Amino acid sequence: MQGLVVKATDIVATDDVVSGASVFVFRESRKKPQERAGGGVSLGGRSRSSYREKLNAQIAAARKKKADAAKARAAAVAKARARERLAKLKLSNTLAAAAEKDMEAGDIAAATANYRASLKANPKNAEAISGLSEALTATGITTAEQNFGEAAIPLFDEAVKLNPKNEIAFTKLGEIHDAQGRNALAITNYEKALAIDPQLSSLYLPVALAYVEAGNAVKADVYLTKAEAAGADGADARFARGVLLYKQNKNTEALAVFDQIVAADPQNGAANYQRAVIFEKLGQTDKAIEAYKKTTKIDPAFSQAWFDLGVIYYNKGDYGKAVESYQEAIKADSGNARAHANLASTYRQLERYPEANAEYKIAAETIKNDADLYSEWGFCLGKVNEWDKATARLEEARGMNKSAVDDTNVGWAYYNAAQADKAAKNDEEAKIKLEKGKTSLQAAVQKDPNLDAAYMNLGSTQNSLGEHDEAVVTLNQAVKLHNDWAIAMNQLGLAYRGTNNLPLALAQFNRVVVLDENNVSGLFNLGSAQYASGDKKGAQKTQGRLKKLRPDLANVLGNVIAGKAIDFGTQKIREKIRIPGIPF
Repeated sequence: MQGLVVKATDIVATDDVVSGASVFVFRESRKKPQERAGGGVSLGGRSRSSYREKLNAQIAAARKKKADAAKARAAAVAKARARERLAKLKLSNTLAAAAEKDMEAGDIAAATANYRASLKANPKNAEAISGLSEALTATGITTAEQNFGEAAIPLFDEAVKLNPKNEIAFTKLGEIHDAQGRNALAITNYEKALAIDPQLSSLYLPVALAYVEAGNAVKADVYLTKAEAAGADGADARFARGVLLYKQNKNTEALAVFDQIVAADPQNGAANYQRAVIFEKLGQTDKAIEAYKKTTKIDPAFSQAWFDLGVIYYNKGDYGKAVESYQEAIKADSGNARAHANLASTYRQLERYPEANAEYKIAAETIKNDADLYSEWGFCLGKVNEWDKATARLEEARGMNKSAVDDTNVGWAYYNAAQADKAAKNDEEAKIKLEKGKTSLQAAVQKDPNLDAAYMNLGSTQNSLGEHDEAVVTLNQAVKLHNDWAIAMNQLGLAYRGTNNLPLALAQFNRVVVLDENNVSGLFNLGSAQYASGDKKGAQKTQGRLKKLRPDLANVLGNVIAGKAIDFGTQKIREKIRIPGIPF
């Protein structure tokens, strides 16, 4: 089945093993702009501490209220237990009473064990059900504080399953999902808690922010208004209002709100960060950079600020500062896979390919379905001559997208892998890879008959297989699609030489060096063809031009002209020096 056709907008000639005999196609552009993190909004810093303090105080009050209610009905419960005569029910009541004493003593683990034992004896014991829900909630709160929340989710889930009226467990579930950016789940749990206990007014603000992030401005405004009416901290409410205005694309108004917050509290990192985001959206890049820098100075562990700063520097072409910013983002949050991916792309721009490959590998452990990432990784692996690995990564990219561009790049990798095998005198393996590359490239031109790079690589592969007649047809199509393309014309000249058509070969090589007087592949091939056609004087003149650019290749050409080497057009040879553009 044919996949989506992706048009090539950026083509890069291979300049190592085959020195320009094939091309890699970036799916959009080798300098495709990176994007901001786009992470969830939060109060952050001291504002977050402020609202959490209030919420925790309300939760503590709610827990005390429940404990007092349990004590108030203790006498009635004790009388009911005393009248119970069935052995299992009596055992259940005894265990529940023991669990309650454990809870009062603060031994939550013992209480949990006794409540579970009580329910085993009598699954309908209301006191044990309610008590176990409270014990699990208490354990969940401690676990959440120690393990960043996620490990507490099963505890809170069981707590609300036992007691659907456990507003504290719903609140804590909402907090955990909120912290992880799972807005829908955060909202659901927060609203369940508020439905049970409307007195948890400190939830209005985080619910408002969650709705802001979810893109529901109407609901966000409803809860923000409730928060303001309930006396939410002025700075917190202003912050939320500023974020809402930003999400509504009212950038000037939003910026004025955050400016007010920063004027009153210059060390408010979250507000400085939001200012930076708005400056960037308004196209005021220099102000955005300064605001991001101030944010990271206030809070060096503000990973998202470092990340967005890296994006700005990358898109400006300041790759050195982009590297520093992404490294800081990773230092603050080593699990930020997108930061690893962006750092890899930045190393690629700096041609620091081994470091790029290391970062792509880390990013790919988390990012599983990004064809661009695997395609770039394959390119960088090729740049360090790890062609088998490059082929594998590009095959994975093709599996995700199945486009003509991906087929072209898989063919590119197989072609270059084959050249490496030939250099190692592994001709059988080289032929297998060339055939695989040809199949992939034929698929590419079928999917997109206008993809010049696919024809270019297919023609190079056909030349390398000795299929010169086919290469002539293919490479003429490449030149037709991409006028004055020196690399394609050079390969076309080689194809003509393969068919013993020296006049047309000379015409192509002459055109190459007219277009690019420093094209060493064209100069070498021109001199060789001139000698083969009997123009020794012309060959010597071309050799003189080549000597200024590549003395080593000029010496090889000199040997051909002097009769010390066999003409490249009549026999395949292997030299210690790889000669660009000559298909073995």
